[in-house]
Amino acid sequence: MTIRTFDYLYYKTRGYSDVEISELTGATLEDIADMEISCIPALKEIEARKPKARHIGEDFVFLTRYVYAGKSDQQLGKTRPDAIKARSGDLQPLPAVGTLKFDKKSLQKVVGERRSLRKYSSEKLSMEELSFLLWCTSWSRDYRSNERSEFTFRNVPSAGSRHPLETYLEIRMVEGLKPGLYYYHPIKHCLILIEEGAEIHQKIYEGCLRQEMIANSAVNFIFSAVPYRTSWRYGQRGYRYLYLDAGHVGQNLHLAAENIDAGACMIGAFLDEAMNETLGFDGKEEFVIYVAAVGKKEA
Repeated sequence: MTIRTFDYLYYKTRGYSDVEISELTGATLEDIADMEISCIPALKEIEARKPKARHIGEDFVFLTRYVYAGKSDQQLGKTRPDAIKARSGDLQPLPAVGTLKFDKKSLQKVVGERRSLRKYSSEKLSMEELSFLLWCTSWSRDYRSNERSEFTFRNVPSAGSRHPLETYLEIRMVEGLKPGLYYYHPIKHCLILIEEGAEIHQKIYEGCLRQEMIANSAVNFIFSAVPYRTSWRYGQRGYRYLYLDAGHVGQNLHLAAENIDAGACMIGAFLDEAMNETLGFDGKEEFVIYVAAVGKKEA
């Protein structure tokens, strides 16, 4: 079994021996030796940056204070970013949001019963249930565009209505949908198939550090961030808002799942390089920021 570069770097930079890496990844010692040679430049770069990484959290908070900010690109009159990614492909319509009807639970009940759920039944989600989850987290109820600005209004808060998050779904058990990776279009309220088959699931499972809820869920939500949507208006401070926005979406997903007798588990532990490569992101203009497994509760 050939070891992937980011798997090797993950274990090597944490002090694992070649034998331990072989046991954990299934790669041969010969493959690992070859990988070590090819990764010499990357390992040197990581070692050189480690001193900075030790303090990056406090530096990030300190240096994104307003006193360090200049004028934003919006204030400088630079071209506004698009609010929605351009995507082509066959559209899979979802049940219209106006037709969604579920037994109503009180807000107090869903908040009080919300838990991180890591084990799910084999029951499929219905298309209506998936549509509801997307309505609660990612759907755009209004879209406005002109030469100066472009933005959406959704059912979650976002700084300046910038909504920098994109939603991808790894469908596993949803009635009427083939298993695979889909993009959710928040204005058209539909899915666009990116890739189907077992291979994409394995990549996501590996990228999420083989966490079992990813393997057993009905659907895995993958949220990416397009930072320039926010930093165009707020400069480097906008990077703070990416994570605030992700938290808003995560809580809405939790409560929405609870309302349909399902559960969710939010995931922040994943290999950034692996997940970005799997979804075709460069890690700068767009990157995976949050993942969530969702499935029906066991009886």
